[in-house]
Amino acid sequence: MAWQQLTIATREQDSALFEQILEDLGALSITFTDGEDQPIYEPPLETTPLWKSTLITGLFEEDTDLTTSQEIIKNAVSDSISWKLSIDRLEDQVWERVWLDNFKPVEFSNNFWVCSTQHQIPTQATEANATVLSLDPGLAFGTGTHPTTALCLEWLSQQNLSQQTITDFGCGSGILAIAALLLGAKQADCIDIDPQALTATVDNAEKNHVTERVQVFNADSYPTDEKDLVLANILAEPLLALSQQISALVKPAGTLILSGILSEQIEQITQCYSDLFDFKEPMIKDNWGCLCGIKKG
Repeated sequence: MAWQQLTIATREQDSALFEQILEDLGALSITFTDGEDQPIYEPPLETTPLWKSTLITGLFEEDTDLTTSQEIIKNAVSDSISWKLSIDRLEDQVWERVWLDNFKPVEFSNNFWVCSTQHQIPTQATEANATVLSLDPGLAFGTGTHPTTALCLEWLSQQNLSQQTITDFGCGSGILAIAALLLGAKQADCIDIDPQALTATVDNAEKNHVTERVQVFNADSYPTDEKDLVLANILAEPLLALSQQISALVKPAGTLILSGILSEQIEQITQCYSDLFDFKEPMIKDNWGCLCGIKKG
């Protein structure tokens, strides 16, 4: 089965108008994307900002007649509104598999690799007897390709984690907790608000043969015993809002890793946690930061 997608390039302030037009044309779904290179990293709570130049794409069944769409849109908007239309045919695919096909193996320090379940383990990893994490993120966040996760994995791969206990707060795919276990940690609690994240974590733990050392918990109810290492790769707003809960999970002299932070948010996050933690120099990658703090005794 194939589909059609109709895309309108326009300005942010006119997006709502074109969204309504696509709905009236019978779009099955409507997607907003960046029309230029203007990333929105972390919008304020309860806001839905768009890009100054926005692409609005409607998905239609293959047999939908879109030949008159240009004329319909032209008659529906004033001459002062800027817009451009394109129509493309879209072959049906298993899209999550397509994405995974492009998720290439990634190497971190000390011969530690993250490899999609859709790819063979690289020859150089096999020959060097590398530690390899096999990952299928499913619908959860966390593959190791985003700077926030990559910073955490790079840090983990350089540590002696032997027999350490872990809490992964906001576990997503479970990638950080599973990485820690493969690198020597003893046991990990994985916490998330998203049931799909917990499902993905269980599946990935099984793929990596660490199921017996992983427990998953919904964020509404989880163990509060202190751990040697707590990882929280979320975003600045929840890191601020949940600072007391996250801090309480770390043993005295234990380690806290905070990630998902923009470079300009580092000072605010550091100040929020500084009463209980001494922080090392931030790790930075592509305008994202990762903080490592040691809990004061």
